[in-house]
Amino acid sequence: MRYVVLSLDYEIFGNGTGDVRQHIIDPTERMARIADQYELPITVFVDMEEVLAFERHATELQQHCGYDPYSLVRRQVQELAGRGHDPQLHLHPQWHQAAFKDGRWQLDEAKATVDSLFESLEETSDYIASRKQALEAIAKTGNSTHRVSVYRAGAFSAQPGRKLIAALADNEFKIDSSVVRGMRYEDENVSLDYRNAPSGRPAWRVQTDVAVEDSAGSLWEVPITSKPGRRINQLTPGRLKAKFSKNVPKEQQSRMVKQLGVGKNPFQVLRFLFQPIPLKFDFHNVAPAKLINWIRNVPKPSQGALDVVVLIGHSKEHIDDAGFESLLHGLKNESEVKVVGFNEIASKLPSLHPSPPRPGRGIKGEVSNAVLS
Repeated sequence: MRYVVLSLDYEIFGNGTGDVRQHIIDPTERMARIADQYELPITVFVDMEEVLAFERHATELQQHCGYDPYSLVRRQVQELAGRGHDPQLHLHPQWHQAAFKDGRWQLDEAKATVDSLFESLEETSDYIASRKQALEAIAKTGNSTHRVSVYRAGAFSAQPGRKLIAALADNEFKIDSSVVRGMRYEDENVSLDYRNAPSGRPAWRVQTDVAVEDSAGSLWEVPITSKPGRRINQLTPGRLKAKFSKNVPKEQQSRMVKQLGVGKNPFQVLRFLFQPIPLKFDFHNVAPAKLINWIRNVPKPSQGALDVVVLIGHSKEHIDDAGFESLLHGLKNESEVKVVGFNEIASKLPSLHPSPPRPGRGIKGEVSNAVLS
């Protein structure tokens, strides 16, 4: 059996633009409603750094937006968990201590990785513990606690990751899913290189680097599935619509073009278009029939290894209900495919007991009121 995970990054745009109802709540509910019809779970990676910022600035956001984003998110995450979907932890560290002033979010772009937030492992571990507890608190339904044991780094930035991986292990996380094989990106705040990540493997243990296998690690890396390609392969109607429709703020579109670094003369443009890149199995950017064909053609792992394919999407890019339903209909009819939440994958991977927490540790820094309610 090939297991397929529908993973959804649940967030507004990386520069703080976007509307919570338009780019998180409404599209997620439409996707969840379709998934419910097919009895298929979605793993929702909730950006708890954003969510805690919404909570801190609830009064200002109520005045600016005319509604309370935190209350909407909290209610939706709880309902999703109650309907059998799988909320898991996602963090964009630049939202740590974000301020909302004059109708705009002020983010610290220099804090783009969890490792950059704190000097010590102890502080990093306490930070991860607080975010995990906050998510489990809002995902709790009745007397049932939803177990959070899977993590995805914002913008896939899980390197250098030495403190991050240890902190996740300390807090009994089972899986990280941040690696995209073949991806490389570098700017003044981030340096990630996944070109040498283990190939032909659906999962591997890690200890100090998510792209380096280490059999002594207690954390598993289960990468977002990708295939080799070139940038010109991304020029599809679905991707262009998702990235440049009127649904996307103009400021975000300009930022995206600038980050891509497309040159102005024809030679620079051609060089850009034929640049080798990994093509993510992105259900908001790849046509349903093509994506199902890609899933069928992923090489089988070695005998005994868990066969898992991880798809990715973003709530802010969802504009095509019919396309999403077509994908789920196709997956439901694949006899050798089973769509599961990441929590089920975590239960199927062998465990190594992480190091016991250091004595005397408490939860430091900001903790959502949700933890106490």
